[in-house]
Amino acid sequence: MPHTFACSPITHKSPTGKTVGVEIPQDVKKKLGMDDAPSWIIVSEHNVDLWPNGGLSPVPGRGGAFHYGFISLGLFAKIKEEFIRVGQSGQSVRR
Repeated sequence: MPHTFACSPITHKSPTGKTVGVEIPQDVKKKLGMDDAPSWIIVSEHNVDLWPNGGLSPVPGRGGAFHYGFISLGLFAKIKEEFIRVGQSGQSVRR
């Protein structure tokens, strides 16, 4: 049975204006195999989709893997808190 999920973009561009983002700590990026450039999870934008779906692309260079790995509970809590705050404030953009 499909499940609904929301995902937010990750970018190297720091948030400006009304865009709200949570920076991914370097230690987390290293553990996930991401590059060294600063990155943000943009919590003021999100896609709502069904899982499983055909619109996912594998992680580059990971031989068909569709995820980078797990983040810490602390970072997840911060992202969740900001995602909820932005949604309640009406700043969220659903794509």
